[in-house]
Amino acid sequence: MGRIADALKRAEDERQKALRTGQREGGGLNAAVENSFGNAGVSVSANVLVEPQADDLPPAVEGLSESLVPFYQRSSIITEQYRSLRTRLLSQNPHYEHRILGITSAIPKEGKSVTTLNLACTLAEIKHLKILAVDGDFRRGSLARMLRQPDGPGLAEVLSGEANYSDVIQKTPIPNLMVLPAGRTKNRSAAELLASAMARPLFTRLQNEFHYTIVDTPPATTVTDVGIVGQLCTGVIVVVRLNRTDDNAAKRAVRHLQVNNVPILGCLLIGRDSSGGRFSYGYGYTSYYRYYNYNQSEDE
Repeated sequence: MGRIADALKRAEDERQKALRTGQREGGGLNAAVENSFGNAGVSVSANVLVEPQADDLPPAVEGLSESLVPFYQRSSIITEQYRSLRTRLLSQNPHYEHRILGITSAIPKEGKSVTTLNLACTLAEIKHLKILAVDGDFRRGSLARMLRQPDGPGLAEVLSGEANYSDVIQKTPIPNLMVLPAGRTKNRSAAELLASAMARPLFTRLQNEFHYTIVDTPPATTVTDVGIVGQLCTGVIVVVRLNRTDDNAAKRAVRHLQVNNVPILGCLLIGRDSSGGRFSYGYGYTSYYRYYNYNQSEDE
């Protein structure tokens, strides 16, 4: 299945080297290396993130999560790295086709929900784009709470026929960004709802009405949901957290997505400061991000 462990180890080695040589400012490390992820060729572009300095913060919105770095820290290095990911995604879509992107991880608590909202928030900075964040995690939905929005009705109610489309799409305090909360399954299984006859027409409508729809999904190795909802997406990005994600778990996540014919767009490596430090605004996924292009090749 590839050398994921080698990629993670090299990422940490490069970060430590950058810190030793004083490359803590101005965008950090920009070395390109070649690894393999799964059975595919992987092109790696590395950037080091460090703790941001005082910034031109907008007024805090009561209840709006401070994990929304692009909203509260518009000039921080972390925000710039999200913009770098945004640029990579936009460059892969030169004809501005409407796309649905799933965000998943191998195991719980790796930062996929925070990643979903920060990526959506960064895309919403482009004024002509309409962006939607969808909470597809029926068991541990958190997007509505982080955006200070009602947690229902939402996706579950639309898929079960209990709510209309117009009832569930909610505005947020962030311009150009809407949210579709998870809602409540009411003892129905998530797989049953996602496989219902309502699912594909709903996702088709979302794709038609929004330039980018970012879907937060459950971890790929814990439940089958992502294997179903991933087939309704243009592709999926796998979040891997440095010093936490087990190599075997990452491999199982990739296998699960491949078996279910889910297109894997790439892997977002989230690093955490080795000293255990956290940003003062509570965003704990510090240090740096890498985006691995995942291009399937039977010959590699």
